[in-house]
Amino acid sequence: MNDPQPNPPEPDSASESDRASQSSSTPLSDSQPKKSQPNNPLHGVTLKAMVEYLVDEYGWGRLGERIRIDCFNYDPSINSSLKFLRKTDWARAKVERLYLDSISYDERKGKRPPEATETPAKPGSVWDQARRRDSNED
Repeated sequence: MNDPQPNPPEPDSASESDRASQSSSTPLSDSQPKKSQPNNPLHGVTLKAMVEYLVDEYGWGRLGERIRIDCFNYDPSINSSLKFLRKTDWARAKVERLYLDSISYDERKGKRPPEATETPAKPGSVWDQARRRDSNED
């Protein structure tokens, strides 16, 4: 016969408050995150900022080619992508890696981020721009 297990005794409220006060007075340990992370390039960068940067940099089509995830290829949006990336660690890791590669490439080439660009891009292809330039020289 299976007798039900008795419920464990509930801790009294005094001992809980003593433990809470002790834990708040202890110094930061290695298990708690530190406020400053000078060697972490992703520190302070939100996932939303990463996705927005990559969409501005590559567009949804090229982003979907680089990282083959359905949320980038079929009916893409920032919100649906964030929802998927927050649940899926391997996909988030790929986005973080591409973001870091893109940022480091921009730093090496001295390129400013797209939102800091002051002059708008000229419409048309490179060939159209060359034709306009040649016609203005005549």
